Amino acid sequence: MNYNLMPLKYFVDVVQTHGFISAAKRNYVSETAVSSAISKLEKEIGHKLINRTNGEFSLTPFGKGLYQRASIILYSYDELWHHIDQDPTKILKIHFLQGLEAAAVDFAKRLSTNYLLTFDQEELGNGIERLLQGNYDALIGFKLAFMNNAKIESFPLRKISFKLLFNKNELENTTPKALAQASTLYLQYWQTTGISDIQTKMIEAYQQNGWSYKNIEGVNSFSAAALNVNFKGGFAMVPETFQIPSGCENIHVISPEHLKNNFSIEVAISSTNKDLKALIKKAIS
Repeated sequence: MNYNLMPLKYFVDVVQTHGFISAAKRNYVSETAVSSAISKLEKEIGHKLINRTNGEFSLTPFGKGLYQRASIILYSYDELWHHIDQDPTKILKIHFLQGLEAAAVDFAKRLSTNYLLTFDQEELGNGIERLLQGNYDALIGFKLAFMNNAKIESFPLRKISFKLLFNKNELENTTPKALAQASTLYLQYWQTTGISDIQTKMIEAYQQNGWSYKNIEGVNSFSAAALNVNFKGGFAMVPETFQIPSGCENIHVISPEHLKNNFSIEVAISSTNKDLKALIKKAIS
């Protein structure tokens, strides 16, 4: 059995940083080392993980499944060594969906506790399942993600606004609304299930007051949406607190009135965690 986790880490980092070069920089190795390790990993497990064409990549169905499992394993391993000398009952693990960092900070400031607080970003695709499995304690996310799930209890935290990112060059001879009507909307793909689909609700909120789009292209992160707008054109819808990636100097930001305070953010926990429930209710009362 192969216990070497580095190829898995390289693979997860490629997915999370959206590229082989960025994954190599994260690990202080060459791009060749990352590429070779993933190729060897694909050969060992007998499945292709990544489709690579013209400098871009996408995950195969097997790659998506492996990424979800591998990210859980690597996170647990990292947690073990970071807190090996800590009493696990005194650690409170707070996770948040991408773009909701400010809400996580707001929640942490309200807590009056002697716990050691730890933070990490979570993917909605398997985040709720990981919450229920006890991989972490609380998830900061959209109210829509937690509805109609009897295993989860959630508590109102705050309202957030969204803003629109446009390509500056494309705006030179037109208005944002007119440009949007003729452009691609790069939208965070939440991969939710059930009747409360966040992506659908985001589109419904955006389309108020006569706003429209030509077509939608789903992306895995708000950062990827911003990069597409900066280098390819089109536009994106991101949380008001989202920080535009460095180097994206060709982006113009607007904050339409109908996207202000449009979405409810809540903190969710397992419904069986009575002690944490009491702590949260006291913090946000």
